[in-house]
Amino acid sequence: MNSAKLKHRLAALLLLVVFSGSAWQVFHRQQRSARSDIIEIQLGHWLLHTGMREAFDAAIEGYQKLHPEVRITQIPVPVRSYAAWSRTQLVGGTAPDLTGMLTLNEVLISRYYVPLTPWLDQPNPYNAGTELEHVPWRETFIDGLTAMRNLTPTSGEVCGVTLQLNSLRLFYNQELLREITGSDTPPADFAALMKIGRQVAAYNARTGKRLVTISGCGPYARQLFNTLLPSQTQRLTPQLSPNRNLRVLPLELAALILEGKVDYDTPELRNSLRLMQDVSSLLTPGYTQQQRDEAIAAYLQQNALMFFAGSWDYAILAQDGSFTTGMIPFPLPASDDPVYGRFVLGPVSEATGYPEAMLGIIRHSEHPEVALDFLQYLTSRGVAVEFSRISNRISAIVGTPPPPDGAQLRPRLAGELTGFTVDFGWFGADHSSNFFQRHIYTAIGPQADVPAFAAKLNAELPRYLRQDITWQLTREQRDVRQLDALVAFHLTLPEDDPVRENWTRHAETQHLRQLEILHYRRYLEP
Repeated sequence: MNSAKLKHRLAALLLLVVFSGSAWQVFHRQQRSARSDIIEIQLGHWLLHTGMREAFDAAIEGYQKLHPEVRITQIPVPVRSYAAWSRTQLVGGTAPDLTGMLTLNEVLISRYYVPLTPWLDQPNPYNAGTELEHVPWRETFIDGLTAMRNLTPTSGEVCGVTLQLNSLRLFYNQELLREITGSDTPPADFAALMKIGRQVAAYNARTGKRLVTISGCGPYARQLFNTLLPSQTQRLTPQLSPNRNLRVLPLELAALILEGKVDYDTPELRNSLRLMQDVSSLLTPGYTQQQRDEAIAAYLQQNALMFFAGSWDYAILAQDGSFTTGMIPFPLPASDDPVYGRFVLGPVSEATGYPEAMLGIIRHSEHPEVALDFLQYLTSRGVAVEFSRISNRISAIVGTPPPPDGAQLRPRLAGELTGFTVDFGWFGADHSSNFFQRHIYTAIGPQADVPAFAAKLNAELPRYLRQDITWQLTREQRDVRQLDALVAFHLTLPEDDPVRENWTRHAETQHLRQLEILHYRRYLEP
């Protein structure tokens, strides 16, 4: 037999095997679906961090003991591919019954997820026998599901729940800190942190080691800057806030810069750049090219004294570290700091938190009532306690204790107003942010030149700001057209239909969007 025939036969055999396997999968799925005594639902999520899959497994096992007719399967998807995966599954009608909402926008959520609003004002049946027994399901969440409602501001519907709250923390090696500084007391403010950085340099010179103060990576450095730099604009924010709501949004800051009211020579903005330069000196050299896993490995291998990350990484540090890890909120400049103190109000409240594990029920689910029941079970007090313990994360359920040795992960509720960032992250189509990041190298590292970086931003950033404003207003014009249709649709409903009342909310949102378009169109790109 010649090689060509052999290849053809092997290809045909391979095709037959693949077809047979696919046919078996379809038949097996149909057979399972045909069994009326078994109900199968799926849970799709991106939460692959240490402890999360195990926590879901424990919750699923507990639920299946109560409901032996139900089978629940996890579908964990890596976070890097989750956005594309979830959108593909939603559009294709193949998404799991319970699907996580990471990176989804209002249009997708409203189109593909079941509104939970009708059940939120009723008690969660799985809280029977606890102090939450008669509390509406909505109020059993620490934030009253405000974060979830903010995902769908146009409709005002709540289409999902959040299982956990994240916080950002500076983790540190207690034993190594004591060896370097003579004390295991963490830094109380930014000046103390910079002092530790100098002590690390002296320790390296004395021992020949190459220890870094903070193990850094590109994605986490961005979060560090967003935590630290707004300390310099805390006092400026109330003065600049166009709507007097104690906030300056990126669109508003862009307009202020284009009007010439502020620029990167403004003392508060210039100090933000200096602060970025100082803290960068504590991070791993070349941190912008590092990824999360590399930063974690450097800390666990004790090549770094500290590691700035989210509470989601605490589980792996506690599990794999051969030393004691302490944690604190990232130390901000104190009000008496000679360089950075004059613009500071104080530590910032974390009351709004960072919602995590946002789950909702898909409209095409064959068993939405079972998915809802499991979601209520998952967010009950008893299950939340165990879920928090296994995952080493902070629960979003009221009264749930923190995980062992994880009390410092709890969001700090008391604090001052935050300022605004100066790098335009997540604004428009990211033209301004990308320009900032492309040239950030001039403001960090041993050859840093903050005045030169500020001059470049002042000279060239405005055209990118106009591009982002143009993109954002184009999106808002699309939203206005959709709201036109929604308002008209609701007005066609019978007057006694409760859904008809939503037209006022949609009309108000429509008017706000139109007002914003009228106000900011003067800044559009020529």
